[in-house]
Amino acid sequence: MHPLEKETLKTVEQEQLLQAGEKILIGVSGGPDSMALLHVLAHLAQELDITLAAVYVNHGLRPDETQKEKNLVEAAANILGVDFFTASVNVKELAAKQKFSVEHAARLLRYDFFEKTAEKWGAAKIAVAHTADDQAEEILLRLIRGTARKGLSGMKTLRDDRIIRPFLGFPKSRLLEYLEKNSIQFLLDSSNTENVYLRNRIRNDLLPYLANRYNPDIRQTLLRTANILQDEEELLENMAETAFTKTVSAIPETLEQIKAGSQQVEGSYDQELFLNLERFNSEPRAIQRRILEKCCWLMNCKPQSRQIAQLLQLAMQSTPGGSLHLSDGLRITKNNAQLCFTYPQGRGSFRGDLSHSKGNEFPETTIHAPGTFEFPLLGKRLLVEHINEPIAASGEIFQTGEHLNSSLFSFPLTLRGPKPGDRFHPLGAPGSKKVRDFLSDQKVDQPTRELVPVLCAGDSILALPGLRIDHRFMITDKTIHVIRVCWEDMECKTKGENLQLAVGS
Repeated sequence: MHPLEKETLKTVEQEQLLQAGEKILIGVSGGPDSMALLHVLAHLAQELDITLAAVYVNHGLRPDETQKEKNLVEAAANILGVDFFTASVNVKELAAKQKFSVEHAARLLRYDFFEKTAEKWGAAKIAVAHTADDQAEEILLRLIRGTARKGLSGMKTLRDDRIIRPFLGFPKSRLLEYLEKNSIQFLLDSSNTENVYLRNRIRNDLLPYLANRYNPDIRQTLLRTANILQDEEELLENMAETAFTKTVSAIPETLEQIKAGSQQVEGSYDQELFLNLERFNSEPRAIQRRILEKCCWLMNCKPQSRQIAQLLQLAMQSTPGGSLHLSDGLRITKNNAQLCFTYPQGRGSFRGDLSHSKGNEFPETTIHAPGTFEFPLLGKRLLVEHINEPIAASGEIFQTGEHLNSSLFSFPLTLRGPKPGDRFHPLGAPGSKKVRDFLSDQKVDQPTRELVPVLCAGDSILALPGLRIDHRFMITDKTIHVIRVCWEDMECKTKGENLQLAVGS
């Protein structure tokens, strides 16, 4: 057994990249790295008890070379006795349509075909041939473009229990030696020599320059740094996950989507996350950044470091209100107690304030009798209860505004969002005021006002629960019949898992 095969076997076993009986799909471009991976895994297949298939993707970028590459990979697959799959994708069309770089569009389409083929064929893992050289290039690439600690930790040998990189610890020179020793043919991608791509300029210019002028061992230095950061990243990620479950909540529909790994359905408006600012602000800054990043990822948005900084600034600003517009219609709005991540109009290239869009209004609810009423949109439940003991009409009761003289109204009651022209007499105020003006005075930001519930009896507004009751329905020392109306956080149980939903009123 060749030393490269022995060391690959050791890596696979130590890091538990593969399990006996699994089907493995190998991405093979015809280049030296992927051809070495195909042959090494084919020679280890019997010992590892795995079944292999090779897949080649024609990106439509080099028509003079792709047919030769496809033929080479197919021939090698036939000789090694592994299945072969291929497809052609239109990279230029996707890049132009979505304004992606050609590299990014090619990667998206390539991995999309890998996943579809793996699912159809029943593959448990997808193997790709990234080497230690690729890891060094990737770290410099991310550093130049801007990234956090997680980005500087580089690629992982096993990602999402799906993508494996058995060669990530080996330099490219080891693979070339293996190919020469075994007379294995490969083809060179001519685009790798073109410095129009940043990655190529790093490979062809920057790394050689750093090695010649500063550190001959620059690649290994970058790899050691990445390994250290990966270990620390694992610890921080566990801490961030714990903090996330305490800080972020979601309506039940979103929890189901997150747990199922599904993406936002076009035209759907029910995917929302809420971030409790009191709990969030008690976390260290490093954990805060990770929580914000995870919120964006769960909303199918890939934020840049600049956007994470903007979100952090929004969360920490002392004044209530404010919003941030991210890609594809994602809006993050702030009030005193929370950040809300939502797609007010679903996904799309929308501009401006979408706060009055469908999906950002409080659902009208009829309250036939005292009881407890849950509102997942707010992460709150409303408690409506009779008070059967005497209450002194002074002090804190006037401050909280939770108690109403129920002899002045009757059930059923209605809980709804504010309407244009709504007026009430805030407790303690000299006269009536428009509800929207009152909310403005209370520093409730514009996007959140549509979600402020209004409690009514017929055409009369009794209270804005949690904010203020109407002065006309306050209790006095002579009041006998009292209704208490207050909010409390609700705990949503989904699939046996508890998640504290903390949304401020």
